[in-house]
This record gives sequence, C-alpha cells and structure tokens, in this order.
Amino acid sequence: NLTFHPVGDTDSEAVFCAILNALRAEFDTLPSLPVLFETLQRFCCQIVSGYESSTIFNFLLGCGQYTLFAYSWPGSRPGSTVWNGLYYTIRSPPFSKATLSDVDYAVNFADVTTPSDRVAVIATKPLTVDEKWTEFRKGQLLMFDCGRPYSELYDCDEVERSGRGLES
Repeated sequence: NLTFHPVGDTDSEAVFCAILNALRAEFDTLPSLPVLFETLQRFCCQIVSGYESSTIFNFLLGCGQYTLFAYSWPGSRPGSTVWNGLYYTIRSPPFSKATLSDVDYAVNFADVTTPSDRVAVIATKPLTVDEKWTEFRKGQLLMFDCGRPYSELYDCDEVERSGRGLES
C-alpha cells in the first residue's frame, strides 16, 4: 500500500517517493538515527546497484529542525559537460565574507549571524569562491546535525544520545 506518490513524472520524484514508501514499510515507529542512517545507506546502494555507470543520484532528506541526510552518486550525462554531484561547506564562527561564484556579490555573514550559529550549505556546485567546499565521495551518505557533518554510525548514536534524535 503506497502512501507517497509523485506529483510529476520525473525519475527524481519517483525515486524519492519510493524511498519514503520503503521507510514507511520498514518502520512501525520512528527509528534511532543510527538505524535510519544504516537503512538509508542500504536503500541508496540498492537504488544504484546494477546501474552504477549510468546512474546519477543525489538526494536530501530533512528530519526535524536540525537533522538532514544527504547522499550523492554523482556523474555526467553522455555528451554533457555538467557534473551532477553534491558539495558542502560549513559556516561557523568566526563568520566572514563570502563572495558568490557566479555574480559580483558578497555577503558578510558576521553582520547577519550570531556567535552560536552554525550551518551546513549543500549544493550541486560550490556557490562561493572564498569558502572551503567539500565534494561528497561517490556513494557517500552524510548526516548533518546542527550544521555538523557525520559519516559514522557511532556519530549518529552520539547525536541521538545528546537528545536530538527523531523523537526529540
């Protein structure tokens, strides 16, 4: 019994709804963050399995106010020069100026943030020229919590034990 249905006809919508339906079928109650991380990793591996050379698959799944999962299986379509991957940067104190890479515009984040702010920005290409951007490895799943990236189950468990799990 499918609960989530794509509104449009893109493969992205179909895959995202399939992931949501698989999560619903997998769990009767909210899982812990490590269990959700492990399950999403398994689902993503199943999605690309058998189509590794032709698949391009990036997705983000928000879970509550502070937690986000991001996965990347990057690539280029035949004949295209566009690379479809994911990159992230972490903005944290001390904040500084960031200059956009595609237009002549800069933002001084020190003027619009507080000393306790921390944020992860995830995009298909680096958006600024003066910040460090990290490209996801092929097949990498990261959990971002309060602007920090986590890639290991024990890290997810630590976030859970700190009171920021799905039931928090």
